[in-house]
Amino acid sequence: MKIYPIAALTLIVLLVVPISAQEPAAIVDSQSPFTVSAEVLLPPQEYVWQEINGFCAWAATTMAMQYAGVDLTMYDVFAASTIGFSFAYFRFDDTLLMYPGALYTQVEPTQFLTDLYGVNYTLYVGDDIPALEQNVQVWESEGIQVGVIDGQSEAFNLMRTTIDQGYPLLISVDPSYLPAYDYDFLRAEGLTGGGHGILIVGYNDTESSATFLDPGVGSFGEHYGYPDDGRGNYTKILYTSLIDAWSNRYYISNTFLPGTPSSTPVDNQLGPMVRDKLLGVGSIYSPSSPNALVGKFGEAGFRQMSADVTVEGLKSFLSVFDGVADETNFKASLLFYIGAGLEAQVTLQYLSYRTALESLPALMPEIDLTAFIAAGEEALPAFDNIADNSTLIFPGNLTEMTGFVATTFLEMAEAFNASGDIDATLASYKTTIDSISSDLLTIANSWRDAGNALAEIWPNDFLTVYGPVLAFAGGGVAALIIGVIWWMGRKPSQ
Repeated sequence: MKIYPIAALTLIVLLVVPISAQEPAAIVDSQSPFTVSAEVLLPPQEYVWQEINGFCAWAATTMAMQYAGVDLTMYDVFAASTIGFSFAYFRFDDTLLMYPGALYTQVEPTQFLTDLYGVNYTLYVGDDIPALEQNVQVWESEGIQVGVIDGQSEAFNLMRTTIDQGYPLLISVDPSYLPAYDYDFLRAEGLTGGGHGILIVGYNDTESSATFLDPGVGSFGEHYGYPDDGRGNYTKILYTSLIDAWSNRYYISNTFLPGTPSSTPVDNQLGPMVRDKLLGVGSIYSPSSPNALVGKFGEAGFRQMSADVTVEGLKSFLSVFDGVADETNFKASLLFYIGAGLEAQVTLQYLSYRTALESLPALMPEIDLTAFIAAGEEALPAFDNIADNSTLIFPGNLTEMTGFVATTFLEMAEAFNASGDIDATLASYKTTIDSISSDLLTIANSWRDAGNALAEIWPNDFLTVYGPVLAFAGGGVAALIIGVIWWMGRKPSQ
């Protein structure tokens, strides 16, 4: 069966980096009080492996937080940033998008994390990033301030000065330019343009090289497994390769520096945020955005997915594409992508949710979370039924996908492609489809109950939950649609 690339359906982003900012720091120039040295190497911190495809941003952030003086594990970061308790789902017209918290947005949760522990961080972007002014305006509307880098010289100046201060620079790079053999398949296929988060921890102007920490090696492909050979820890890269890798990602950079701890206890900030993420408060997921009304978040996202992953729901979605060229083959490909995407995204959510659930009590030791944990654990068996790591380890490789959901949808796609009868195909798999739908509903109910358990400790704020509805109600449907189109055109890719 020919598999079409479906642009409207997100499967998985290979490797991503958090775009994060606080106060815009001017690019350091010759007037800086810090002396730029010819060679600097930061002392080692514990190397954090991202474990699987999709978590590079959070592994890199964990190491950056450690350098800033905050002792957190990656699992703690899943909990404290709330990405382990977040999920987004969009289903309208010909669009079906699923986003685990780790991928949906990284700006707001990273800012929340650093504010929680008194760390200042700043975002820098190159002045050639597409739609720079619009992107900056959107970031600023969300309370994020941005510094702009004018080319290679300023980018390297920022790298040297940050490291001279004793802190790493978290940057986004195109991994095809990194030296590890893990990325050979990207080079072999000519695949460039992806985003991956690494930490620059040293530079040597004499030999024109930088030293970096790469949490992504061993996280996917045939080399999957912890990099015992140390190839991700204190790896050198020549400046020429670093320029290619970094400039292809518009010199996106992040600094994490010690700041002033918040006067508000962690419990009273983190508890309500986890509550609202689980209960799917749109304005928390998409501040000031029409997406807050269009999307389904948290438990509501899983609940809507449960309704859509049914015989009738799948038929309804596929019917949107009636009449397209090579209709049967196209729909068969789309059917496969729905299953593979669901498995990949839910698996990534499961891994972050399970570990965040385990970590949260230690981050909030003064709060009795017994009822919350009990409710939250109800989702774990359902997650386990759907999840399978192979979809993440071998993205797009049909021969390596062994998960129940992905292989079931592949079988359905092949059967439909052969018969052209969608009713008969889906009917023959109804029992299996219903079981997947049931698991999604179990997750939704567990997240609802866990969120409500936190609402017993921190009662819901009516305006937080219903404020967006009240604010947008007077605008009418037409204004909402226009707003969605406007926002999607301005919102930078994350």
